[in-house]
Amino acid sequence: MKKSIRILIVLTLLSTLLTANTLNDTTKSIVKIFASKSTPNYKYPWQTSKIAKFTGSGAIISDNRILTAAHVVSGAKLLEVKKENDPKKYIATIKYISHQADLALLEVKDKTFFDNTKQLKLSTNTKVRDKVTVVGYPIGGKNVSTTTGIVSRIEQQYYAYSAESLLAIQVDAAINSGNSGGAVVNDNNELIGIAMMKKLKASNIAYIVPTVIINTFLEDIKDGKVDGFSKENTFFSAVENNTLKKYYGLKNGNGVLISHVGKYDTSLKINDIILAIEDKDIANNGTIQTKYGRISFSHIYNTKQLGDTVILDILRDEKNIKVSHTIRRVSKLIHYEYSKNPRYMIYGGLVFAPITRNYLSAISKLESEFIKKKLHSKKKSKNYQEAITMIGTSFPHSVNRGYTNWASVLKSVNGIDIKNFKHLINVLDNIKDKYTKFEFFESATIILDTQKARESFKRIKAIYRLNSDRSK
Repeated sequence: MKKSIRILIVLTLLSTLLTANTLNDTTKSIVKIFASKSTPNYKYPWQTSKIAKFTGSGAIISDNRILTAAHVVSGAKLLEVKKENDPKKYIATIKYISHQADLALLEVKDKTFFDNTKQLKLSTNTKVRDKVTVVGYPIGGKNVSTTTGIVSRIEQQYYAYSAESLLAIQVDAAINSGNSGGAVVNDNNELIGIAMMKKLKASNIAYIVPTVIINTFLEDIKDGKVDGFSKENTFFSAVENNTLKKYYGLKNGNGVLISHVGKYDTSLKINDIILAIEDKDIANNGTIQTKYGRISFSHIYNTKQLGDTVILDILRDEKNIKVSHTIRRVSKLIHYEYSKNPRYMIYGGLVFAPITRNYLSAISKLESEFIKKKLHSKKKSKNYQEAITMIGTSFPHSVNRGYTNWASVLKSVNGIDIKNFKHLINVLDNIKDKYTKFEFFESATIILDTQKARESFKRIKAIYRLNSDRSK
């Protein structure tokens, strides 16, 4: 009995030592990131933003690349990295960034930074209830920190940074401010994901970007550029109502209904029933069976590169056919701008800017909703790529007296339909007419004297201390 106890104690000590050594090895792969950022002001785009400093974490992977979260480094004017037990900070730059997947790769020119560091290997062999360790530099101290927990769920989630729906791993290990971008490893000291976000109004619910998404990103950049992940504009509906199933002749619990076909998806039709993707049956609720459990079939798209194809089994007009579907990313009319200064142009004291998600989030909710409604009319026009607004705040001058505008969507200038912001600048710079006429969707027309509008900026610049009539 005593011998058995001694053996158990020895095994426990060995296990503890092995775990400690493994964690010591892990800390050699973790870096602290210092980012100096200025937050753009989309409501008043001509204003200079204040500088703020943030910290995050990163993990060293193959080829001495530092993997981190995009939201840690996006928009940084200066990036520095530091490793454990080394007081020196090294200059780093963003090599590649995927805003969709909240991932970024950093580069350090001074290769001595990687002396006495270790590169983490990636593993996609993760299951619910696996033990995990989060390693990084959260608030509360200066040294590297570790927290442990288990995998709670593996499923599609909307990433807080990008609002993209991608696979995510939920863990109950503590992830706090500063942990973002840091490594999450398994018992074999293999990287299973990057710390990404947590639920603020819940206990022990945090999410990491899994290595299956990281691998898609790493494959994407092999050609030297970031193409991104799939973004479909063909929409699907679940087929869970029994009458609906009978109508389409579905008997085995498989199939989702195509309710809208995107502009480029010429091989698909409304009312097609997608039964399977890549030989994986799609259940009526839109899920497929994977090693992670049942998850949305759209995950298959996110393991492919843009331009790749997938084979869909489709029921069309009571006939089973196979269709080759190309993976695409279709841009939305209103998108979010990352790591960019706001674009604007001042003409006759009026300020014009593209309608982006950044701008809509900066103005009032009421104005934002009115703009979205007017965009329905904009969508009916042809050959446009970007919607333009006249910002509610203008620079008062005799040339624009009596004009007000709110929640506007620009339609044309002197009869020329405006395609995008660059097109607007080109049109305004080359007007030869005596008057400049701005027409809006469902808003009043504005007419300015062209010569006076151009000459007005000299006075406006002096009064309001502006640097330029447009963004650089």
